[in-house]
Formats: sequence, structure tokens, C-alpha cells
Amino acid sequence: MIKVIAFDLVGVLVKEKNIQLTEQETKLERLFGPNISDEDYLNKASLLLNEEIDIPNLTKDIINKLYEVKDISLISKIVNKFPEIKIIIATNHVSYIEDYIKNNITHLDRIYISAKINEIKPNKKFYKYICDDLKLLPSEILFLDDNIDNINVAKEYGLNTIHIEKNTDIFSEIIHKLK
Repeated sequence: MIKVIAFDLVGVLVKEKNIQLTEQETKLERLFGPNISDEDYLNKASLLLNEEIDIPNLTKDIINKLYEVKDISLISKIVNKFPEIKIIIATNHVSYIEDYIKNNITHLDRIYISAKINEIKPNKKFYKYICDDLKLLPSEILFLDDNIDNINVAKEYGLNTIHIEKNTDIFSEIIHKLK
């Protein structure tokens, strides 16, 4: 029985707006993905920019400017249909994304960010960390991601999965999987 639905963030719950970033912002944005820690990100960013700037605040500005929730009602619809199921985020990102998530996505029970838990998808340790923290078997989690490598390793680890593609109707896929 599924007890938790775990969503990847970028490409699943949020999309990138079609906006022009500055050269500096573009360089930082390319570093957002799989970070084992914020320190790792800040070190890479400092080397890349070679400037005295406030990287954490610039990062938060880029996140708020760049991302947009794809379907603002999705989580509410899931919670209304399946009130016993917990909803979590499981994303590879810097921890500076956490405020954006809390301010833009409601009804979340937990947020797992690679830079905070020091594990990166598709490493099985990422999924093990979540299972151990929630005290759940992998089979009790439904994991949604747009990255097929993340899906394949999560499936190998024992999680139920849905691969999200560009036109996937996420709500319908979840309903189908939970039947």
C-alpha cells in the first residue's frame, strides 16, 4: 500500500519560465542540480564567478525569478482524493530552493533536498535516506521524476515509480497507479 507520494521538483511540479537570465545568473543556474551540499555549490560558484557577490541571495533571486508551479491545484487534488497519503518533495537542488517550495507549494509533509541530506539521485542512498527517515519500506512510496535514470534506480531500490514526460497528466497517472 502506498503511504507517501514523492515528487521530484523541477520538471515535475515546477517548470522554468521562458525568461532571459544574465550571464552570471545562467552560470549559477547550471550549478543548481545535483549538489551534495550547499558548501559544494558555493565553492563551485565562487570559482566560476571570480567575483565578490552574495551568491546565496543571488541564488534565491534566480530561483524566484526562474521557477513557476505547473499545476497549482495538483497537490490539493491529491490530498482531497487520498487524505491518508503523505506528500513529499525529493529533489536534487541547493537548499536555497526550500523557501521557494514552502512559499509556492502547499500540503507538503516533508522536503528532501540533496544539498541538505548530502545524498544525490540517482544514488540508492538518496532513496534509502528517505525510506529510513519516514520509517517506510520502498514499496510504500510512489516516486515521480522526469529523469529516467532517477526512475530506474528508484525502481531497482523497490519504489513504485511514474516517469513524468512533457505531456504526462500527473493526476491521472497517480490515480491509475493507486488503483
